Amino acid sequence: MNQTILSSDLIQQWIEDEFDEIVELRKTLHKYPEIGFDLHKTSQIVKNFLNNCGIEVQSGYAKTGVVGILKGGKEGPVIGLRADMDALPIKECTGVDFASQHEQAMHACGHDMHMAMLLGAAKILSKYKDHIAGTIKFIFQPAEEMLAGAKYMIQDGALTNPNVDYIYGFHVWPDLPIGKIGFKSGPLMASMDTFEVALTGQAGHGAAPHQGIDAIVGSANIIASLQSVISREIDPVDSAVITIGKLEAGNAFNIIPEKAVFKGTVRTLSDKTRKDIQKKFLRIIYGMSSALRLEADIIYNFGYPVTNNTKQYVLHAQQLAEALFGSDAVEILEKPSMASEDFAYYLEHVPGAFLFLGVGDDEGGSYKLHHEKFLPNAEAMKFGIALYIALATTPFIKK
Repeated sequence: MNQTILSSDLIQQWIEDEFDEIVELRKTLHKYPEIGFDLHKTSQIVKNFLNNCGIEVQSGYAKTGVVGILKGGKEGPVIGLRADMDALPIKECTGVDFASQHEQAMHACGHDMHMAMLLGAAKILSKYKDHIAGTIKFIFQPAEEMLAGAKYMIQDGALTNPNVDYIYGFHVWPDLPIGKIGFKSGPLMASMDTFEVALTGQAGHGAAPHQGIDAIVGSANIIASLQSVISREIDPVDSAVITIGKLEAGNAFNIIPEKAVFKGTVRTLSDKTRKDIQKKFLRIIYGMSSALRLEADIIYNFGYPVTNNTKQYVLHAQQLAEALFGSDAVEILEKPSMASEDFAYYLEHVPGAFLFLGVGDDEGGSYKLHHEKFLPNAEAMKFGIALYIALATTPFIKK
């Protein structure tokens, strides 16, 4: 088994020396959340911190993205380490003294911790860069939540100049306890596609349905039939989900509405299934709407791809985690998550791995991601920072 070049005790000591500052940084980031691409204050905090560490800073990626470049004292690969920066449009209800100062914005997905961990690792590595074999690119990305910020970071050159050889990212994960890190090769998280379907019929009086064309009844039939794609047309061992999350129709109890609109998402774990479901989805809606005398307008968007981890880079990180924390810290995940993550775009361009960092406890880490009270314990960051340092100082060697 690979061992870290640096001892676990040494890395832990480096973290302890800086941890109070890292915790305060996390609190600051948590206190001032921003949404989407408009992360001007957050981006400035990141840039100032990296500059103070003597790390080369590049900006202009995806509007407010930031890249820090740290060249090591030895030859080696260019390693990308990524943290997302955006918050969610949620009113925070944690009650802590560093709670969000913005009424309808909250770091309810742990991105404040993602940033603090990577910035903490960057500061420590900048002090001991002679231990780095290669170059580290610290990638701070906006708009992970539904807006595909990673795609625009890549378009703007975040993986080039210098070219990234492989990349890692972490996500805090309340389903794992503090001290555990989740590893899985292959599909880790699902693709995420969206759709909007508008069905148009003919309005009429509720007492005379034969004089109208009922968009509500049509929607109900079509929505129910779409679930047969999963239960009867997809291999039972191939996971897929079709969910309708919104349905709008009508404005009075006794009027048959002319129009009904429903919206939802499709999740899959393979590109083949993803494309197959779209074809089946369109076939059912166009076929049934015609049979029910409805006109169908469909918007179907392919969103985030499947997050496909590269096996050898998962194993590399797993071996480093075992060397740092012992085998009990390693959790081999049996199942992928049907949630989605735009880190998948990076993995379409370079190999690497996305890992789950356990933050589960009986307090703020007991809530699920996107919950108004989700607030992981800062102690969990020590595991993420340590693994970032190990990944930066122990490059993957191709065999």
